[in-house]
Amino acid sequence: MKHQICCLLLVLSSFIVFSQIDEEKSILTDSNWNKEIIEFPVDWAPKVDLNGFEELRFSPYWSNPKSDQFWSLIMAWNVKRKKPLTVKEIEQNFEGYFEGLMIPNHWKTTFPRPNALFLSKGGNTTNITGKMKLFDGFHTGKMIELNIAVSQYFNKKEGKSTLLFRISPKSFDNAIWKLLRSIKRKP
Repeated sequence: MKHQICCLLLVLSSFIVFSQIDEEKSILTDSNWNKEIIEFPVDWAPKVDLNGFEELRFSPYWSNPKSDQFWSLIMAWNVKRKKPLTVKEIEQNFEGYFEGLMIPNHWKTTFPRPNALFLSKGGNTTNITGKMKLFDGFHTGKMIELNIAVSQYFNKKEGKSTLLFRISPKSFDNAIWKLLRSIKRKP
């Protein structure tokens, strides 16, 4: 009986530790959207030149091509930096991320590389908009175009940059963007 109680306590304490680690790595406010944390660098995306981690939040119907929430998600990157990422660095890392992500799919062995274009007004790297065409290796096996709104928060004292990517194939005036904007960066 003592052995069983010790095992139970060990299992429960490991859940507490892992949930604390997950909470420490949480960038975004709570939501009912599915959450995933991934450490950078990642072996499946060798073109991503970042150290830190990302938090992903998937809309409830992100995998349903008939839903307005299809392919709608938030990616938040918390990366070590001496200065904010430039628009070009954001674009290159974003393309590299999705190029690596789409390789293991079951529709094709070859497909076009993701093609992203990010724009900022007046060289501002705080709020950026963009588009990306990519092969949907998850749900449809077709090319899709995503609209992207990027917010970058640089903390010189901590030596890190936090980037929020709000992503959807729907136009920026679609209702999904209100949902995407409702999930914020934690203070």
